[in-house]
Formats: sequence, structure tokens, C-alpha cells
Amino acid sequence: MTKRERIQEARLLELESEFRPMLLSCLRQCAQGRWGLFGTYDRLTPALPYVIWPEAKQLKELAIEIRSLGLELGLANDACERFLELYSLRGSNVPGEPKLAAQFLAEIDKS
Repeated sequence: MTKRERIQEARLLELESEFRPMLLSCLRQCAQGRWGLFGTYDRLTPALPYVIWPEAKQLKELAIEIRSLGLELGLANDACERFLELYSLRGSNVPGEPKLAAQFLAEIDKS
């Protein structure tokens, strides 16, 4: 393992240790009715200031960085991938964010 890979792996571990508690906290808040975690209203944020959620934005940025580093190292973070998958869902048949968050929490509890 090269020095660069060791540094990337250490960075990945650091990001993952920050990601999981933040993910659980945001999922709990969203499951209780707070919107904005999965980006449903991203394009409407100026018109709907109550859906601005800095922690959700930071969580998405962490997830993208974790995915990027993981791809370089050949590692995957299942919770991160699932979050990004749910974040990308759009359409009239997609459950609301609180339902998605509750389902994701149930998945995490099972594993």
C-alpha cells in the first residue's frame, strides 16, 4: 500500500465516522416530519426557506466524498450508497421524505 493510499484510507475512515452519526440524526428528524433531507425541494429552496437544512447539505457532500474516495480505493459504504440512491429518487410515485427516512432507519436497524 502506497503512502497516498494510506492517507486516502485514513481520510475515508474519518469521513465515515462523521457520516454515520449525522445520517442517523438527520434520518430521525426527517422521519418525524422535517423535509429537505433527500433534496425533494432543492430547486424551490429560495421560495421555501423552511426546507433549508444545512446538516442535510453537509451530509450529501460527505456522501459524495465518501463515494469518490471509496471508488478510488475499491471500497463501498452501503449506508452512503443507499442515502445517495434515495436522494436521487424523483417522481410522483416516490414516497415522501419522512416515509423514506423511516424506511431507511428500519433498514439500518435490521443490519
